[in-house]
Order: sequence, then structure tokens, then C-alpha cells
Amino acid sequence: MIRYKLTIEYDGKNFNGWQQQKGMKTIQGVIEESLFKFSGKNITIYGAGRTDTGVHAIGQVAHFDLNEEGLEDKNLKLGKLTMGLNFYLSRLCDNRISILETNKVSNKFHSRFSAKGRKYKYSILNRRTASPLLKDKSWRIPNPLNLQLMINASKHLIGKHDFTAFRSVDCQAKSPIKTIDNITIDNDGELIEICVEAKSFLMNQVRIIAGTLVDVGLLKKTDEDIQSALNNKDKKFSGPTAPACALILQKVIY
Repeated sequence: MIRYKLTIEYDGKNFNGWQQQKGMKTIQGVIEESLFKFSGKNITIYGAGRTDTGVHAIGQVAHFDLNEEGLEDKNLKLGKLTMGLNFYLSRLCDNRISILETNKVSNKFHSRFSAKGRKYKYSILNRRTASPLLKDKSWRIPNPLNLQLMINASKHLIGKHDFTAFRSVDCQAKSPIKTIDNITIDNDGELIEICVEAKSFLMNQVRIIAGTLVDVGLLKKTDEDIQSALNNKDKKFSGPTAPACALILQKVIY
């Protein structure tokens, strides 16, 4: 049995998130279907993170085990596996999923549990007019945002906190306590990018952080509101859940 690591890029639009769900089109499901078409075997893949419906990735990681018994090509080359999967993916989902790289790894490697960190990027288009090119990759905020206030407020979220006020009501994590390692907010003209790094996240955590920081930038909330959200574990102090289309899983760190 050989373990393979996949690095994956995908456009999450029109998918019901990463995780396999019966009767729904998911990233995991389409990749597993491609693996079946390539190898003739039913193979389960394990992702580093369960991105939500509509969320994208340029650095998702997954692994799977392949028993070469019964395969025509017992000396399967990584390039052939990569191109073979992409061949079927291009037909199953119109090139919305791409395998960037395939590597053989130790059987001790696990895409989720071996990860030391994950980095997400949230993109905001801060201008009055819409962008056809960025429509499905950013959240357009037509009113001016105060970037410095957003940067100052983000510092309150760094570190170990109870993030009850920053997670979905559907979140199934046993504990709301997470540690945010870093938050950076940069702008390139009208495009503002919020990057958040942590070992792991709660459901919708990054999107609620983004929504809260946007409210700060619009002068709807303050640093005190963020502190109250953390201390009181009350969602009335945090902001809205920002749209999924602007969120990208950038990198999984091992």
C-alpha cells in the first residue's frame, strides 16, 4: 500500500464544500470519482481542511492510499497519476479542480493531523463599482473602509481565545478555544486582503472575523466590541459572516 499526497487547487463555486455528502457535488466526491476512473478502485481521500460551500483553495492538501495490486502499471509514475487525475477532473467538473502536485509520502503522514498550520486569505474589493473579473473571488464593499482601524482591531484576535462568538451555530467542534497565530491586512489599491493563520479553525471562523473587521472599517464596531465578543462569548458583539466566495485556503503547513 502506497500513500500519496495531493496538492489541490479549486474553484469552490457550484460545489457543496469539500466533504463528501450523499446526493451533493463536493470537491472530495469529484476527486474520488476521478480516482476510480483512473484506477478502477474505490479510494477514499482525506483532506487537510473541510472548506465550506463556495470557498476556494490554491493549496489544499489531501492524501490517499493506493494498493497497486490489479493495476496495469505497477510502476506508476507521479506525473502519470497527476495528469491522469486531471484528465478526468477536466471532464467531470470543467477544470474547476486541478491536481497541482503528487508526492509519495510516509504511511505516517496524515493530511489533516500532520498539519502544523493553515493559512486563509479573504479578499475585499473596496470600491463603488463592481468588478466582473473579481465577482466570484471577492466581497465588494462600496463604502470606504478605514484600514488602520481594521489592523488595530485584528490584534485583539491574535492569541488563544474562546471564539464562541466567531463560529457558526452549526459548528460541531468540541471546544471553541482556538489560537490565532497571525493576522495581516494589506491593500493593493482597492483590493484589501486579510490573511489569517492558525493550526486549525472553527466553522466559519475566518468569515466571521472578516465580517467583524469590515464592520470596524465601516465604523459600525470598535475594538471594544471585539473584546466584548471574546469576553462575553456573545455573537451580538461580532460582525456578520462574510460571503464564502472571497475566501481561499492558501496553504497547509507541515
